[in-house]
Amino acid sequence: MKVIKRDGRTQEFDIEKIKLTLEKVSDELNEPFTKSDIDNMTREIYKAILSMGKEYIHSFEIHRIVVEQLKAAGFAHIAQAYDDYQRKH
Repeated sequence: MKVIKRDGRTQEFDIEKIKLTLEKVSDELNEPFTKSDIDNMTREIYKAILSMGKEYIHSFEIHRIVVEQLKAAGFAHIAQAYDDYQRKH
């Protein structure tokens, strides 16, 4: 699957990028994810993205899915921080 970035470039989808960002955001909040939490979150995010069945996906769609999955798992505070972090970068 290819990701269409904000500037129009495309690159291969890499769940590790999402995982690293989630770890960074949760660490910055002094609310680090456990290994189990991060593994569960990335698995659910990956499943949600794949279920869309797209060959190309926009980065904003991935962003929305990550925020939704974090909120659904009870990590609303981290979802907000992730949202803020992504808007700055």
